[in-house]
Amino acid sequence: MSAGNISISNARGFGISHFIENGNNYPDYLNELYCRIANPAQSSFAITVGSINHISIDNDEFQSLGNRNDISPFSRIGTGIWGMIKPDVVEYGGGLSLSKTGNIVSIKNELSPELVRSTLHGGSAIGNDIVGTSFATPKVSYIVSQLLKLYPEENVNLLRGLVVQGARLPEPYFETPSATSIKHFGYGIPSLERVTKNSDQRITFYNTGNIRAEEGHIYSLKIPEFLRSPAEEYGILIEVTVAYTAKVRRTRQKTKSYLSSWLDWTSSKVGEVFDEFKDYVLKEIENEVTTYDRDFRNAMSSWNWKIKSDKRGEVDGISRTNSTVQKDWTIIKSHDLPEDINFAIRGHKGWDKSNGEIPYSLVVSIEILNSSLEIYEAIRIENEIEIPV
Repeated sequence: MSAGNISISNARGFGISHFIENGNNYPDYLNELYCRIANPAQSSFAITVGSINHISIDNDEFQSLGNRNDISPFSRIGTGIWGMIKPDVVEYGGGLSLSKTGNIVSIKNELSPELVRSTLHGGSAIGNDIVGTSFATPKVSYIVSQLLKLYPEENVNLLRGLVVQGARLPEPYFETPSATSIKHFGYGIPSLERVTKNSDQRITFYNTGNIRAEEGHIYSLKIPEFLRSPAEEYGILIEVTVAYTAKVRRTRQKTKSYLSSWLDWTSSKVGEVFDEFKDYVLKEIENEVTTYDRDFRNAMSSWNWKIKSDKRGEVDGISRTNSTVQKDWTIIKSHDLPEDINFAIRGHKGWDKSNGEIPYSLVVSIEILNSSLEIYEAIRIENEIEIPV
């Protein structure tokens, strides 16, 4: 679903030209309330797609508003309703120009994406004379269509999860995201290659399931010993995405009461083994008597997740738990990797008294950065499930 477009000119004085004429230049005017994500792109369960520039131009006559991989000047930005991360992803939908004299905002062929068009009235079969988020969205739809070929029996949560998992913020925001970059790009530009394939340097695990409020599902990934060698210092990227759907009540006024039940995910801490993490999750969810010691766990270091669930990550003021697609990522030195990394999906009460099941998907990727070292096969073998005879 497209994020919606800000018009170049508007009779009510809200167009891009009006903003610039009054000294509210690109990209500052995007912070105006009028420029926020439009309905129905606010949808909690849709993949909302914004637009970014595919090229930048600066000549004697005009210059583009923004550089390549900057937010398109017409693309509406987040966050969405109740602080949801919107748009979810972005793609190339074109840009706009600003004249060097007169501050005239206009569409230029050079800044427009090449599109197939109708020849009904004698026009060419291909043209580049229009821009918009509506032309970015089909590029993401194509990626979804390829996923459907690979996973025809899976539900929408896995499709949403894999698209977001395969998205990446443009540099320099991938390693140093900010609240502004999340509002502009969501989780970034999805790559067909990353969404649909693994490589020798990257491995992706996924699972789908159903969970109820006050339940927890725990997952563990083992890390091969050679990758944890103290002598090595590779950068290891770990990405985690959870996507879920739930029933809704339109009368509610925040995410956690709008949904029948809501989910979040958490991970083990540095040096926290599986049994200790399991005790923590059981204590938090069921309040059962376990060996879990809160003070002991609080003294342990957390992985440096970029967004986090409490607005205290690198991205100030943004929480991943406000959305029904929750992605986060961290980069760890290989010698700091533990024997296993553990994750828990946790169900929480909403308005549904019947405590119905909530379908979800979990996607986890491990990738070695800036190295040709092959890790796929070793991690796959380490995590093979042995079926007892």
